[in-house]
Amino acid sequence: MRRYAAVLAAAALIMTTATPQIVHAGPAISSGSAQLNYKILPTVKAQVIPNYLSGFGPTGGLGSGATPTPGPSAVLNGGTVDFGNVVVGYQYLYKYAAQVKVQTNDTAGFVVYGEGATDLNGSNPVPLPATYPIFSTLFWLPSSATNSPFSPATSFNKTNGNPIGLNGVNGIDYSGVGGVPQAMSAVWSSPVAGNLVQGFDYELRLSGTIPPSQFNVYIVYTVIGN
Repeated sequence: MRRYAAVLAAAALIMTTATPQIVHAGPAISSGSAQLNYKILPTVKAQVIPNYLSGFGPTGGLGSGATPTPGPSAVLNGGTVDFGNVVVGYQYLYKYAAQVKVQTNDTAGFVVYGEGATDLNGSNPVPLPATYPIFSTLFWLPSSATNSPFSPATSFNKTNGNPIGLNGVNGIDYSGVGGVPQAMSAVWSSPVAGNLVQGFDYELRLSGTIPPSQFNVYIVYTVIGN
């Protein structure tokens, strides 16, 4: 009996050595738990695409005697929103002016603001005064096949922040005005995260007081998580 018991003990030892397990004897077994906490930082990425769909460009100006066509700076999926030659006193719609794409994991969603880095700047010839207010001149509305130059739209505003780089090419610094754009400059919002897209048409309403010139303005889109 003793020889048999010794053989069993040796076999058990060999098996234990061959497998990477810890064998506990009797009540020495114990267990525990650990709590793991982590936080995923919210991220927001945005892209703006001018002239984002075939058929982009200005329409309207009925009665002006001029047929509106995009200027040479406007190209499909890029370039500039270029109204071309327009006539003072008439209204124009620019179809598919800009598309804003937002990608975020922020479950609270986001708000998109659109503002002019400046007012309208005249350059050829330089009018007097050299700038004309963007407010009540350039408007935005969500893209739709039913839009016309007379569709209800919301005016862009000149920013109250500090444009970074020439004409706000690097964005706008809002640190001196509360850290966010003006609430009235919001153009789009979403209460959820995801990959979302919104297109915008522009309206140009030219009053008779606007002097002949080549005007330009940079619209800066700013995306802020909720």
